[in-house]
Amino acid sequence: MAWAAKTGAALSNWHEHGFGTLYPIVYAHRDMASAKSEAAFAAKCLGLKPSDCLLDLGCGGGRHLVHLAPRVRYAVGLDFSDVLLALARKDGGHTTLVRGDMRMLPFENAFDAITSFFTSLGYFSREEENERAIAELARALKPGGRFFIDYLNAPHVERTLVPESFRERDGLAIHERRWIDSAARRVNKAVRVTRGADTVGEWRESVRMYTEAEFRALLARNALTVIRAFGGFDGSPLTATQPRMIITGHKEKA
Repeated sequence: MAWAAKTGAALSNWHEHGFGTLYPIVYAHRDMASAKSEAAFAAKCLGLKPSDCLLDLGCGGGRHLVHLAPRVRYAVGLDFSDVLLALARKDGGHTTLVRGDMRMLPFENAFDAITSFFTSLGYFSREEENERAIAELARALKPGGRFFIDYLNAPHVERTLVPESFRERDGLAIHERRWIDSAARRVNKAVRVTRGADTVGEWRESVRMYTEAEFRALLARNALTVIRAFGGFDGSPLTATQPRMIITGHKEKA
């Protein structure tokens, strides 16, 4: 392949252009079928009630939100991507969709429960901005409100990272290169999508890799108490060999 992905510092604003029309194709394996069981697990962990108000932070195309909304009184999905929010609107349902920045949420003490699926945090190159997103999550929760955060499990990523892959879907060739920046504690990916000899799209992704201890400390600094930690949506305990780091807990009461 003639393409060579740059492996320098992570782009600070990659999230502003990394969730366009090609994103649902590249991540087509994250589908409605898997979301149904994942949402059911989240609902069980959160103890969702028909009287609850829920926010799905970084809702994307709404694949989890559509399954969570019937379980609560009021459901809101927030995302920065107009493209993904348009997909969420097609599914309709009992939801309100908001375009917004997780570092500046338009809510305060508003929700009984907040969900965040598929590593929808840790995007920002400056650590204070990642902490700001957690602080905003806490601010949006009611005192005593519950949270469910599904994040990558750093030890598993370090052990299983595939440096390069190539696949085809819907007539498109998808070329991905992945690497870890150990100094910045970030996992990065360069994506190039082509049709024949033409490049259809090209972008970078970069996410902060937190250890469980780091993530617990980040939450604690923002008055969020951890209750349980899981390694997957099957309820398995969190260990270095599990694919996910799923953290549940609640906001401290005033």
